[in-house]
Amino acid sequence: MDGETRLRDDEATEFHPPRFCPLCDVEGKAGSSLCVHCGESLIDQSYCPICETYLHRPAGDLCPKHDVKLETAAPPSPFDGKTRWVTVSLFGDAMAAEAPRIRLEAEGIPAFVEGARMGSRSMYHVATGGVKLLVPEALVADARVLLGQTWGEPSFDDDLDDAWDELAPEPGARRRRVMKGLILLILFGPAIMVGLAALFRWF
Repeated sequence: MDGETRLRDDEATEFHPPRFCPLCDVEGKAGSSLCVHCGESLIDQSYCPICETYLHRPAGDLCPKHDVKLETAAPPSPFDGKTRWVTVSLFGDAMAAEAPRIRLEAEGIPAFVEGARMGSRSMYHVATGGVKLLVPEALVADARVLLGQTWGEPSFDDDLDDAWDELAPEPGARRRRVMKGLILLILFGPAIMVGLAALFRWF
């Protein structure tokens, strides 16, 4: 195992889904092909991706709870022992790696932090170079793109604010304009009327 990758070398064993008896509807014993109660041939159980469990039904039937077709076996897990994990980033401590890990998992990329519980921060950092954030080898490119994205504070432009005001004027703006006009008319209306009367007398 080198410093950049981690491979779990468990022995590859052929997987067989659990079996059940279609007559007795009981779980079959491991390695047996016949029901111990009635002698009927056992058949493979099927997997519901929503229930995330095996059901006593043949593959292709519908799940009684979710009305989806049952599959022959569960999808492979990224932690199945055969996935090659690659380091995409190093951090000084586990806390610094948590936000990127959560970001990757929110985008559907499995990730885990290696060395999160290995002693004090300073000792582990000196010994290994930091805490490692690992993802499956097939998703390394996507993970690096996501981790390379940076987010800055939004810039507030006056022109943009004016454009928003035109699209959606502030509630009550028209009413305030009418009220201002009435106030000006009340304040300056008598002076205007006196001026107009003086002009009519002059002419």
